[in-house]
Amino acid sequence: MPESEAVVVLVTTAGQQEAEALSRALLEARLCACVTILPHATSLFHWEGKVDVAQEALLVIKSTREALPALVEGVKSRHSYQTPEIIALPVVGGSEQYLSWLVSETRLPPGYT
Repeated sequence: MPESEAVVVLVTTAGQQEAEALSRALLEARLCACVTILPHATSLFHWEGKVDVAQEALLVIKSTREALPALVEGVKSRHSYQTPEIIALPVVGGSEQYLSWLVSETRLPPGYT
């Protein structure tokens, strides 16, 4: 299995409740194999002309490049933010067993091209 099939997607949410609900929805849709939630993240960012700060939860989503467009749609359709952070990073290596499991557990939705 080429490592380039795997991606890690970072998504911030408004808190633990949204993080868990979004994670479950993505997992149930099989758009990812695993989501790690890192609670209590403090984000500082430019928004509407000023520097803002927010207490958030960070999702570390393990998925595939093939499922990424559907995953992005799934996050956007369920997220409370107007402009949610969705950043995909390629996986360049790791445990072959884990990466094979990740790919085998992630599916493209029926009819999605």
